[in-house]
Amino acid sequence: MIDSYNVIIGSLNQVWVQMLIFVPKIIIAIIIWVIGKYLINLAVKLVRKIDIKETKIDNHLVGVFSSVVLIAGKIILALVILDFLGIGRTIIGALATGLTLTIAIALGLSFGKALEEDAKNVVEEFKKHFKHKSAD
Repeated sequence: MIDSYNVIIGSLNQVWVQMLIFVPKIIIAIIIWVIGKYLINLAVKLVRKIDIKETKIDNHLVGVFSSVVLIAGKIILALVILDFLGIGRTIIGALATGLTLTIAIALGLSFGKALEEDAKNVVEEFKKHFKHKSAD
């Protein structure tokens, strides 16, 4: 009974220590998030104020560019925070693998669909060829 009690107390102690180590990281990650959001919003405001004299920069183009800055900034900020917490590399690896597999599947399906008629003709030719050989 004493052994199981020591194991339970030891496990709870480890959990407590890990939480004490992790809580400051969460607080720092929140501070990084707040500062990062402020800087991203500042960059977007600066981009929206672009007005170059003697050029015709369309407001739509400035809006699109500011949206790109906003989205890219948020993605980079999220990756910085995840890397700070120690899980960024794992997530980036999983995203890269998923993107690679998605592209491979899409290319396979598109080539398969594009060459469907040719493949059907090749199979028909093989069938005719084997039917004539088996009849001999």
